[in-house]
Amino acid sequence: MTEPTKSTIRYTDVAVTFTADQFQGTYRGKAYHDPDIAHVIQRAKEYGCEKLMLTTMSLPLAHENIKIVRQFPETCTMTLGVHPYHAAEIYASPEASETGEPNANNNDGREYLQELRELAKSLLAEQTAETGSPLVAFGEIGLDYEYLTRSDKTTQQRAFQEQLAIAIELQLPLFLHVRESCADFISVIKPFLPDLPRRGLVHSFAGTKEEMLELTALGFDISVNGVCFRTEEQLDMVRSIPLEKLQLETDAPWCEVLEGDENIKPYLEGARPLPGSRKHGKFRAGEMVKGRNESCTIERVAMVVAGLKGIGIEKVAKAAWENSVRMFGLGVKP
Repeated sequence: MTEPTKSTIRYTDVAVTFTADQFQGTYRGKAYHDPDIAHVIQRAKEYGCEKLMLTTMSLPLAHENIKIVRQFPETCTMTLGVHPYHAAEIYASPEASETGEPNANNNDGREYLQELRELAKSLLAEQTAETGSPLVAFGEIGLDYEYLTRSDKTTQQRAFQEQLAIAIELQLPLFLHVRESCADFISVIKPFLPDLPRRGLVHSFAGTKEEMLELTALGFDISVNGVCFRTEEQLDMVRSIPLEKLQLETDAPWCEVLEGDENIKPYLEGARPLPGSRKHGKFRAGEMVKGRNESCTIERVAMVVAGLKGIGIEKVAKAAWENSVRMFGLGVKP
Protein backbone atom coordinates (compact mmCIF):
# COMPACT_ATOMS: atom_id res chain seq x y z
CA MET A 1 0.00 0.00 0.00
CA THR A 2 1.22 3.51 -0.80
CA GLU A 3 1.94 5.37 2.43
CA PRO A 4 -0.19 8.52 2.67
CA THR A 5 1.55 11.80 3.32
CA LYS A 6 1.18 12.92 6.92
CA SER A 7 -1.47 15.56 7.47
CA THR A 8 -2.85 17.38 10.48
CA ILE A 9 -6.28 17.67 8.84
CA ARG A 10 -8.93 15.40 10.35
CA TYR A 11 -12.21 14.32 8.87
CA THR A 12 -15.51 12.81 9.86
CA ASP A 13 -17.35 10.67 7.32
CA VAL A 14 -20.97 11.12 8.32
CA ALA A 15 -22.42 8.53 5.92
CA VAL A 16 -21.05 5.02 5.52
CA THR A 17 -23.24 1.97 4.85
CA PHE A 18 -21.27 -0.98 6.16
CA THR A 19 -24.38 -3.15 5.87
CA ALA A 20 -24.16 -2.91 2.06
CA ASP A 21 -23.37 -6.15 0.23
CA GLN A 22 -20.05 -4.85 -1.07
CA PHE A 23 -18.63 -4.53 2.44
CA GLN A 24 -19.76 -8.09 3.14
CA GLY A 25 -17.80 -9.29 0.11
CA THR A 26 -20.89 -9.89 -2.03
CA TYR A 27 -21.28 -8.51 -5.56
CA ARG A 28 -24.35 -9.07 -7.75
CA GLY A 29 -25.56 -11.71 -5.35
CA LYS A 30 -22.35 -13.75 -5.30
CA ALA A 31 -19.89 -13.95 -2.40
CA TYR A 32 -16.28 -13.25 -3.34
CA HIS A 33 -14.51 -12.51 -0.06
CA ASP A 34 -14.99 -12.18 3.69
CA PRO A 35 -16.10 -8.84 5.17
CA ASP A 36 -13.10 -6.51 5.38
CA ILE A 37 -14.52 -3.70 7.50
CA ALA A 38 -11.53 -3.65 9.86
CA HIS A 39 -9.22 -2.92 6.91
CA VAL A 40 -11.59 -0.23 5.61
CA ILE A 41 -11.56 1.52 8.99
CA GLN A 42 -7.78 1.27 9.24
CA ARG A 43 -7.39 2.85 5.79
CA ALA A 44 -9.78 5.63 6.77
CA LYS A 45 -7.64 6.49 9.81
CA GLU A 46 -4.46 6.48 7.73
CA TYR A 47 -6.01 9.16 5.53
CA GLY A 48 -7.14 11.39 8.38
CA CYS A 49 -10.74 10.15 8.71
CA GLU A 50 -11.06 9.71 12.47
CA LYS A 51 -14.81 9.30 12.88
CA LEU A 52 -17.35 7.30 10.86
CA MET A 53 -21.13 7.45 11.23
CA LEU A 54 -22.83 4.26 10.06
CA THR A 55 -26.17 4.74 8.35
CA THR A 56 -29.03 2.40 9.19
CA MET A 57 -31.53 1.53 6.46
CA SER A 58 -33.99 -0.69 8.37
CA LEU A 59 -34.61 -2.31 11.74
CA PRO A 60 -33.01 -5.69 10.89
CA LEU A 61 -29.92 -3.95 9.49
CA ALA A 62 -29.60 -1.87 12.68
CA HIS A 63 -28.44 -4.95 14.56
CA GLU A 64 -25.57 -5.40 12.10
CA ASN A 65 -24.48 -1.80 12.67
CA ILE A 66 -24.66 -2.27 16.44
CA LYS A 67 -22.14 -5.13 16.21
CA ILE A 68 -19.70 -2.96 14.24
CA VAL A 69 -20.08 0.06 16.53
CA ARG A 70 -19.41 -2.11 19.56
CA GLN A 71 -16.35 -3.59 17.84
CA PHE A 72 -14.95 -0.15 16.97
CA PRO A 73 -16.41 2.21 19.62
CA GLU A 74 -13.63 4.80 19.37
CA THR A 75 -14.22 5.30 15.64
CA CYS A 76 -17.82 4.40 14.81
CA THR A 77 -21.24 5.65 15.82
CA MET A 78 -24.57 4.99 14.11
CA THR A 79 -27.97 6.24 13.07
CA LEU A 80 -31.25 4.39 13.58
CA GLY A 81 -34.29 4.65 11.33
CA VAL A 82 -36.02 3.29 8.24
CA HIS A 83 -34.87 4.55 4.85
CA PRO A 84 -37.64 5.45 2.37
CA TYR A 85 -36.59 2.46 0.22
CA HIS A 86 -37.63 0.23 3.13
CA ALA A 87 -40.74 2.17 4.21
CA ALA A 88 -43.13 -0.51 2.96
CA GLU A 89 -41.48 -3.07 5.22
CA ILE A 90 -42.91 -1.26 8.24
CA TYR A 91 -46.45 -2.05 7.14
CA ALA A 92 -45.96 -5.37 5.34
CA SER A 93 -47.90 -8.36 6.60
CA PRO A 94 -45.86 -11.39 7.74
CA GLU A 95 -47.14 -13.24 4.67
CA ALA A 96 -45.87 -10.46 2.40
CA SER A 97 -42.45 -10.59 4.05
CA GLU A 98 -42.23 -14.31 3.41
CA THR A 99 -43.26 -13.99 -0.24
CA GLY A 100 -41.08 -10.97 -0.94
CA GLU A 101 -43.97 -8.57 -1.63
CA PRO A 102 -43.01 -5.47 0.41
CA ASN A 103 -45.90 -3.37 -0.88
CA ALA A 104 -48.59 -5.69 0.50
CA ASN A 105 -49.33 -3.28 3.34
CA ASN A 106 -51.74 -5.13 5.56
CA ASN A 107 -50.83 -3.97 9.06
CA ASP A 108 -50.58 -0.64 10.86
CA GLY A 109 -46.82 -0.88 11.49
CA ARG A 110 -47.30 -0.35 15.21
CA GLU A 111 -45.23 -3.37 16.26
CA TYR A 112 -42.32 -2.50 13.94
CA LEU A 113 -42.25 1.15 15.05
CA GLN A 114 -42.46 0.21 18.73
CA GLU A 115 -39.49 -2.12 18.32
CA LEU A 116 -37.61 0.72 16.61
CA ARG A 117 -38.46 3.08 19.49
CA GLU A 118 -37.40 0.58 22.16
CA LEU A 119 -34.11 -0.20 20.44
CA ALA A 120 -33.30 3.51 20.21
CA LYS A 121 -33.97 4.02 23.91
CA SER A 122 -31.86 1.02 24.88
CA LEU A 123 -28.93 2.31 22.81
CA LEU A 124 -29.20 5.77 24.35
CA ALA A 125 -29.14 4.19 27.79
CA GLU A 126 -25.72 2.68 26.98
CA GLN A 127 -24.06 6.10 27.01
CA THR A 128 -20.64 6.16 28.67
CA ALA A 129 -18.32 8.97 29.67
CA GLU A 130 -15.63 7.62 27.35
CA THR A 131 -17.48 7.20 24.05
CA GLY A 132 -20.98 8.57 24.61
CA SER A 133 -23.89 6.64 23.13
CA PRO A 134 -23.41 4.43 20.06
CA LEU A 135 -26.58 6.07 18.70
CA VAL A 136 -26.08 9.70 17.63
CA ALA A 137 -28.83 10.40 15.07
CA PHE A 138 -32.31 9.30 14.10
CA GLY A 139 -32.53 8.21 10.48
CA GLU A 140 -32.05 7.57 7.66
CA ILE A 141 -35.57 8.87 7.16
CA GLY A 142 -37.16 11.01 4.46
CA LEU A 143 -38.50 10.76 0.93
CA ASP A 144 -37.14 9.36 -2.34
CA TYR A 145 -39.29 9.71 -5.44
CA GLU A 146 -36.68 8.39 -7.85
CA TYR A 147 -37.19 4.74 -6.88
CA LEU A 148 -40.88 4.26 -6.19
CA THR A 149 -41.00 0.53 -7.00
CA ARG A 150 -39.82 -0.26 -3.47
CA SER A 151 -42.19 2.03 -1.57
CA ASP A 152 -44.79 4.34 -3.11
CA LYS A 153 -45.19 8.02 -2.22
CA THR A 154 -48.07 7.52 0.19
CA THR A 155 -46.23 4.81 2.12
CA GLN A 156 -43.03 6.85 2.26
CA GLN A 157 -44.85 9.91 3.57
CA ARG A 158 -46.64 7.87 6.22
CA ALA A 159 -43.40 6.23 7.38
CA PHE A 160 -41.69 9.62 7.44
CA GLN A 161 -44.42 11.21 9.58
CA GLU A 162 -44.63 8.31 12.02
CA GLN A 163 -40.85 8.23 12.47
CA LEU A 164 -40.74 12.00 13.01
CA ALA A 165 -43.15 11.45 15.90
CA ILE A 166 -40.63 9.00 17.39
CA ALA A 167 -37.83 11.50 16.78
CA ILE A 168 -39.63 14.02 18.97
CA GLU A 169 -39.62 11.50 21.81
CA LEU A 170 -35.90 10.77 21.38
CA GLN A 171 -34.74 14.36 20.76
CA LEU A 172 -31.85 13.21 18.58
CA PRO A 173 -30.62 15.18 15.57
CA LEU A 174 -32.10 13.83 12.36
CA PHE A 175 -30.30 12.07 9.52
CA LEU A 176 -32.37 12.83 6.43
CA HIS A 177 -32.83 11.66 2.84
CA VAL A 178 -34.28 13.93 0.15
CA ARG A 179 -34.28 12.89 -3.51
CA GLU A 180 -36.58 14.31 -6.19
CA SER A 181 -39.00 15.17 -3.40
CA CYS A 182 -37.92 18.44 -1.78
CA ALA A 183 -41.30 20.21 -1.83
CA ASP A 184 -43.13 17.26 -0.26
CA PHE A 185 -40.26 16.70 2.18
CA ILE A 186 -40.55 20.26 3.48
CA SER A 187 -44.34 20.02 3.62
CA VAL A 188 -44.15 16.85 5.75
CA ILE A 189 -41.38 17.89 8.13
CA LYS A 190 -42.24 21.56 8.72
CA PRO A 191 -45.05 20.97 11.27
CA PHE A 192 -42.66 18.85 13.37
CA LEU A 193 -39.81 21.37 13.48
CA PRO A 194 -40.93 23.34 16.56
CA ASP A 195 -40.47 20.13 18.55
CA LEU A 196 -37.13 19.23 16.92
CA PRO A 197 -34.76 22.02 18.00
CA ARG A 198 -31.63 20.01 17.18
CA ARG A 199 -32.71 19.81 13.53
CA GLY A 200 -30.33 17.53 11.63
CA LEU A 201 -28.48 16.75 8.44
CA VAL A 202 -29.79 16.37 4.89
CA HIS A 203 -27.22 13.92 3.59
CA SER A 204 -25.98 13.24 0.06
CA PHE A 205 -27.96 16.21 -1.21
CA ALA A 206 -27.80 16.53 -4.99
CA GLY A 207 -30.70 18.89 -5.63
CA THR A 208 -30.73 22.51 -6.74
CA LYS A 209 -29.17 25.56 -5.13
CA GLU A 210 -32.64 26.96 -4.43
CA GLU A 211 -33.72 23.75 -2.67
CA MET A 212 -30.52 23.68 -0.63
CA LEU A 213 -31.10 27.25 0.53
CA GLU A 214 -34.67 26.37 1.54
CA LEU A 215 -33.35 23.48 3.65
CA THR A 216 -30.60 25.49 5.33
CA ALA A 217 -33.10 28.29 6.04
CA LEU A 218 -35.09 25.71 8.03
CA GLY A 219 -31.97 25.02 10.10
CA PHE A 220 -30.62 21.89 8.45
CA ASP A 221 -27.01 21.12 7.60
CA ILE A 222 -26.11 19.69 4.18
CA SER A 223 -23.55 16.95 3.50
CA VAL A 224 -22.07 16.18 0.10
CA ASN A 225 -20.15 13.40 -1.63
CA GLY A 226 -19.07 12.48 -5.15
CA VAL A 227 -22.62 12.14 -6.48
CA CYS A 228 -23.18 15.83 -5.70
CA PHE A 229 -20.52 16.88 -8.23
CA ARG A 230 -21.98 15.38 -11.42
CA THR A 231 -23.68 18.39 -13.07
CA GLU A 232 -23.05 22.12 -13.37
CA GLU A 233 -26.25 22.76 -11.42
CA GLN A 234 -25.02 20.57 -8.59
CA LEU A 235 -21.61 22.22 -8.57
CA ASP A 236 -23.32 25.60 -8.21
CA MET A 237 -25.35 24.21 -5.33
CA VAL A 238 -22.24 22.90 -3.52
CA ARG A 239 -20.43 26.18 -4.11
CA SER A 240 -23.28 27.99 -2.35
CA ILE A 241 -23.60 25.85 0.80
CA PRO A 242 -22.88 28.11 3.80
CA LEU A 243 -19.70 26.93 5.48
CA GLU A 244 -21.45 26.83 8.84
CA LYS A 245 -23.97 24.34 7.36
CA LEU A 246 -21.50 22.06 5.55
CA GLN A 247 -20.65 18.46 6.39
CA LEU A 248 -18.65 15.88 4.40
CA GLU A 249 -19.32 12.24 3.59
CA THR A 250 -18.46 9.48 1.13
CA ASP A 251 -21.76 7.53 1.29
CA ALA A 252 -19.52 4.50 0.78
CA PRO A 253 -19.69 2.03 -0.88
CA TRP A 254 -21.43 4.28 -3.42
CA CYS A 255 -21.12 7.88 -4.65
CA GLU A 256 -17.40 7.98 -5.41
CA VAL A 257 -15.68 11.11 -6.70
CA LEU A 258 -15.18 10.63 -10.46
CA GLU A 259 -11.58 11.72 -10.81
CA GLY A 260 -11.73 11.74 -14.61
CA ASP A 261 -14.55 14.30 -14.68
CA GLU A 262 -13.11 17.39 -16.34
CA ASN A 263 -15.33 19.68 -14.24
CA ILE A 264 -13.66 18.63 -10.99
CA LYS A 265 -10.29 17.29 -12.14
CA PRO A 266 -8.43 20.58 -11.51
CA TYR A 267 -9.55 20.55 -7.87
CA LEU A 268 -7.98 17.13 -7.25
CA GLU A 269 -4.41 18.07 -8.11
CA GLY A 270 -2.12 17.11 -5.24
CA ALA A 271 -4.48 14.52 -3.75
CA ARG A 272 -2.61 11.83 -1.86
CA PRO A 273 -2.36 8.53 -3.79
CA LEU A 274 -4.90 5.98 -2.62
CA PRO A 275 -3.95 2.45 -1.55
CA GLY A 276 -3.67 -0.20 -4.23
CA SER A 277 -6.91 -1.73 -5.50
CA ARG A 278 -8.03 -4.71 -7.50
CA LYS A 279 -11.31 -6.14 -8.83
CA HIS A 280 -13.49 -7.96 -6.33
CA GLY A 281 -12.84 -11.26 -8.10
CA LYS A 282 -9.14 -10.90 -7.29
CA PHE A 283 -9.61 -9.53 -3.79
CA ARG A 284 -6.59 -9.30 -1.52
CA ALA A 285 -6.97 -8.41 2.15
CA GLY A 286 -5.61 -4.95 2.91
CA GLU A 287 -6.30 -3.52 -0.55
CA MET A 288 -9.23 -1.51 -1.84
CA VAL A 289 -11.81 -2.97 -4.21
CA LYS A 290 -12.18 -1.24 -7.56
CA GLY A 291 -15.55 0.43 -7.88
CA ARG A 292 -16.26 0.29 -4.14
CA ASN A 293 -16.04 3.67 -2.43
CA GLU A 294 -14.42 4.01 1.02
CA SER A 295 -13.95 6.58 3.76
CA CYS A 296 -10.26 6.99 2.89
CA THR A 297 -11.42 9.02 -0.14
CA ILE A 298 -13.01 11.74 2.02
CA GLU A 299 -10.07 14.06 1.30
CA ARG A 300 -11.15 14.15 -2.35
CA VAL A 301 -14.62 15.30 -1.37
CA ALA A 302 -13.09 18.10 0.70
CA MET A 303 -10.76 19.09 -2.13
CA VAL A 304 -13.61 19.50 -4.61
CA VAL A 305 -15.64 21.56 -2.13
CA ALA A 306 -12.61 23.74 -1.37
CA GLY A 307 -11.91 24.25 -5.06
CA LEU A 308 -15.50 25.20 -5.81
CA LYS A 309 -15.55 27.68 -2.94
CA GLY A 310 -12.10 29.05 -3.70
CA ILE A 311 -10.83 28.48 -0.15
CA GLY A 312 -8.23 26.20 1.43
CA ILE A 313 -8.98 22.56 2.15
CA GLU A 314 -7.96 23.15 5.77
CA LYS A 315 -10.79 25.64 6.20
CA VAL A 316 -13.32 23.27 4.64
CA ALA A 317 -12.19 20.30 6.71
CA LYS A 318 -12.15 22.29 9.96
CA ALA A 319 -15.65 23.66 9.39
CA ALA A 320 -17.07 20.27 8.45
CA TRP A 321 -15.44 18.57 11.45
CA GLU A 322 -16.76 21.18 13.87
CA ASN A 323 -20.25 21.11 12.34
CA SER A 324 -20.45 17.29 12.54
CA VAL A 325 -19.13 17.13 16.10
CA ARG A 326 -21.42 19.94 17.23
CA MET A 327 -24.46 18.20 15.76
CA PHE A 328 -23.75 14.52 16.50
CA GLY A 329 -21.02 14.45 19.14
CA LEU A 330 -19.48 11.34 17.55
CA GLY A 331 -17.76 10.47 20.79
CA VAL A 332 -15.40 13.43 20.51
CA LYS A 333 -14.43 14.76 23.93
CA PRO A 334 -14.64 18.53 24.44
